[in-house]
Amino acid sequence: MAKPPFTLVQLSVLEAIARCGGIGAAARDLGLSQPSVSNHLSQIEEKLRARLFDRTGHRLEANALLMPLLPRLRALLQLSDEVADGLGGLATLDSGRLAIGYTTHQFIMDILATFRLRHPGVRIEARCHGSHDLLEGLRHGAFEACFVTLPEPEPDLVCLELRREDVVLMVGRDSPLAARAQVSWAEVGTLDLIRREGASGTRRLFDAYAARQGVCLRTAIDLGSWESMRLAAAQGVGVGIAMAGEIEQDDPRIVAVTLQEPVPRLGHYLVTLTEQRDMGAVAALFEIAGQRKRAA
Repeated sequence: MAKPPFTLVQLSVLEAIARCGGIGAAARDLGLSQPSVSNHLSQIEEKLRARLFDRTGHRLEANALLMPLLPRLRALLQLSDEVADGLGGLATLDSGRLAIGYTTHQFIMDILATFRLRHPGVRIEARCHGSHDLLEGLRHGAFEACFVTLPEPEPDLVCLELRREDVVLMVGRDSPLAARAQVSWAEVGTLDLIRREGASGTRRLFDAYAARQGVCLRTAIDLGSWESMRLAAAQGVGVGIAMAGEIEQDDPRIVAVTLQEPVPRLGHYLVTLTEQRDMGAVAALFEIAGQRKRAA
């Protein structure tokens, strides 16, 4: 067997610099000295005769050579840790971290609560973004798994559909629309809309349906979180766009109003890369999510 060109320590250095954004932060994360981390990086780049990081301000960011390799690099390092812990046995998940992304907190907190109950030693790092930003981050190694909202599963990812939801209008209880059973697409074109960021899967599908109906949408305000959109709708700033399951029936401030056909419908998925699906913490997350789906 040929000798590997790089040691696990060197590979860990690459991963840590990419994740932490600098040599000093990576050194602290790994428990190594800063000169040691700098030397490892220099040795790797000299052997490759190529730079692996670009400097952006005070940060080092993985460039186009390293970025596509980060998911497999992280899977390799996690597998190495599991082999070291159990010599090929099942990982105990007594420690470690799990980096996830999510779009809709209403749909995932019971899953995360169960994960924490079963694996209290694993630290969860969760970030909320639009679905398409999360997918980009997943493919570039920023996340190990993501909960996203999509019309259909992504063909290059492992996708577990957890639920399907109709897209509805979110209106304040004091709005005249709150008493309506349905709203037509023609009426939607007359409404001042409160919208999530452009990377939102719900927004993109809604826009596509509106375009097919020949409806020009009016935007009152773009907001970066679901809760801010809820508060804006409650205070009469405009009409929000959401999935039906995001709005509780007993919410004191907002209600869901159904759209006339054709109604946009979205799936809520847990997704990961194929090479990461069976890695300890990710596998445990998929197991719990699957159990929740079957029990629903």
